[in-house]
Amino acid sequence: MAEPTLPIIDIRNVSKSFKLQGQSIDALKDANLSIRQGEFVTLIGASGCGKSTLLRIIAGFEKPTSGEALMWGKPITEPEPQRGMVFQDYALFPWLSVRDNIAFGPTSRGVPKAEARETVERFVEMVGLRRFADAYPHQLSGGMRQRVAIARVLANEAEVVLMDEPFGALDAMTRERLQEELLEIWARTKLTVIFVTHAIEE
Repeated sequence: MAEPTLPIIDIRNVSKSFKLQGQSIDALKDANLSIRQGEFVTLIGASGCGKSTLLRIIAGFEKPTSGEALMWGKPITEPEPQRGMVFQDYALFPWLSVRDNIAFGPTSRGVPKAEARETVERFVEMVGLRRFADAYPHQLSGGMRQRVAIARVLANEAEVVLMDEPFGALDAMTRERLQEELLEIWARTKLTVIFVTHAIEE
């Protein structure tokens, strides 16, 4: 286990620029952020200010143009299971049931069947989808699909959960309910959560 004094995520002078029609566009400039294990951190700002770019760098989907992104003091160079991403559009496998979507990570990592099954049942229960465990994504509401996406990340033993406007496509009542559920899950699991939104009330 890493030293407790070390931040779980450390962003040091990170900049990211893109080439667009021959011009260099800065998506991020000299971003610095230090996150301790177990914190719930929200990145808020207008669309296009670089929130999602920073999240994608932390996830390992993008590399910074300059500066460094670290997890437990080691450079983030590629996506890894300990950093799980929850997207706005759910990103579930449509041909797999709720149970099998959640089982995908543990099974891919070679977790023994009995242990994977126990993990899946725990998270199906945690996100309140026991009655829908054998349903497919197209049979679920948007809020239920997002719960499956969250459970899938948790079942993969992610230490950091990265959420990119995860409730943006949901109606107001569902969004509010899922926000409360997410806070309860966070309180129970003590995960580190980085939550991106442009909505101030969220």
